[in-house]
Amino acid sequence: MTYFRHKKGVFKHQKGFARRRVAFVMLLVSALLITAIVASTALRASPPTSAAVTPLNVPTLIDSRTQNGPIVIDIKEGEHAFYPGVKSKTSGYNGGYLGPTIKMYKGESTDISFTNHLDEPTNIHGHGLHVVGKIDGGPQNKILPGETWNVTIPVSQQASTNWYHPHLKGSTAKQVHSGLAGFYLIEDGHSLSLGLPNTYGIDDIPLVIQDRNFVDGKMTPYPAGNMPEDLREDTLVVNGTINPYTMVPKSFVRLRLLNGSNARSYEFYLEGEQPFYKIATEGGLLPSPVEITTLKMAPGERNDIVVDMSVIENQKVLARFLPMSYNGFNAALIPFSESQPVLELRADGSLEALASELPTQLNTITPYLEKDVEVERVFELDDMSINGQQMNMKVINHESKLGQLEKWTIDSGRHPFHMHGTSFLILSMNGNPPAPEDQGWKDTIYPNGTAEILLKFDYEAPEQWPYMYHCHILEHEDMGMMGQFTVK
Repeated sequence: MTYFRHKKGVFKHQKGFARRRVAFVMLLVSALLITAIVASTALRASPPTSAAVTPLNVPTLIDSRTQNGPIVIDIKEGEHAFYPGVKSKTSGYNGGYLGPTIKMYKGESTDISFTNHLDEPTNIHGHGLHVVGKIDGGPQNKILPGETWNVTIPVSQQASTNWYHPHLKGSTAKQVHSGLAGFYLIEDGHSLSLGLPNTYGIDDIPLVIQDRNFVDGKMTPYPAGNMPEDLREDTLVVNGTINPYTMVPKSFVRLRLLNGSNARSYEFYLEGEQPFYKIATEGGLLPSPVEITTLKMAPGERNDIVVDMSVIENQKVLARFLPMSYNGFNAALIPFSESQPVLELRADGSLEALASELPTQLNTITPYLEKDVEVERVFELDDMSINGQQMNMKVINHESKLGQLEKWTIDSGRHPFHMHGTSFLILSMNGNPPAPEDQGWKDTIYPNGTAEILLKFDYEAPEQWPYMYHCHILEHEDMGMMGQFTVK
């Protein structure tokens, strides 16, 4: 052990000076914090109190079990009225904005035909699907104007909430912003036996949460020319509707939340800070329901929550707009962030009460063990690059082996991280074990710092059809914050 000696009087003087300096810094930080909070409070919009007036748009459901022949999806430009009587130019799948919800089942295969009626190339990424690289829908899977992509999706993963959207390098952000997004819902025998809310559009409601700007009721088109660093807009849009309501039975109601925004993160909560239950992460059900009062979500993340409507007539779901990075100093400002309405749930006694209780056990998750890790990888996201490299379609950044357990350390700062082809379990978040509500299968993570995850790949992805890993701020992805890897 090393000791330091000080001349008489010197240590005392330095110690007093240090204390005064620390006190001054603390006083300055406190003053800045109070000033920021006061300013934020003055500028923020109070949580909305006016009743919603627009019925929620619920995407059309296409159930693969009742579908006669392949599911046909037309990708095309169209129009959509976000505000009554005012139409905006948009794009959609089989409609003017967004796309149908496609329900699939574990152990079965689903045939889908996607035809591109746009005047530019596009493609379809099955975000969250565990499939081989050839049908994963990365940048290599290009659908030219007038072409049709016929795909058969073999479903082998457990019940989960997933989605589909474009994934072409350089145009993902613009095309998703125009309206190209839809749900893939997977069910299995276990999930259907639990008695969870599962009547589509009644007590099982998919919600695509996005942010958009409007001028005189018209959606502002995606910026032409120079791509913004990350597009964060002012008005919350849910399934293409603004401040919507929906009628629900006086029972438990399941909301499948998808942050489909280009860049914005949210904190969801119920009016009055009432509790609700989180039952699933991206890759499937949690071991058991977890009672929480707030839920933060970054772009690309999905979470299933359940709200108890059995004893109340009306419940509002709200969302705070989070800062770009919400750790450290910014975390103190979260309670003062602007809030906007997501959805007003209105209990209707004439609707049959469906799910009257929640199971105490939802799923059995066998954890990966760190001692079984065979390969460790580090991904540093910074300066529109990952590990100092920008996306090069001709470069394979690494090769993973089938069935090999890997540990990935994600040093992401303000960047949500997503990888294709599998789901992972969180080992740690900023040095801490994951909270109970995060101890499920995931494919997108926003550690606001550093996370350690455990994962393995069970499907092949050759050089021609590699998997991607990338920042899920869509502008960052388009700017090259992405890499690709094979699985053999």
